Amino acid sequence: MLVVIAHLNAKPESRDLLANALAKAAAASRGDAGCLSYVFTSDLENPNHFISVETWTDQASLDAHFTMPHLAELFTVAGDALDGAPDITTYETDGPKG
Repeated sequence: MLVVIAHLNAKPESRDLLANALAKAAAASRGDAGCLSYVFTSDLENPNHFISVETWTDQASLDAHFTMPHLAELFTVAGDALDGAPDITTYETDGPKG
């Protein structure tokens, strides 16, 4: 199982535009094969800072996710709305222990 954590900073004037694009992409991505969870949050102290936490069954599912039209749409919006490059890290885990 893979966990992807991304930090994104919006330009202040593009915050709402990016927030809407992130919400739309997250909702569509939850339907992608292999997606176990996909959420975006915004920082309470810095509302222009977003964090994405995604969980995927495997690398093949994550790779396929990057070919989806809803992600291409997000990248188009994000290109002008981001203040700097996103910081994205992928982790491998064996899942929750219960």
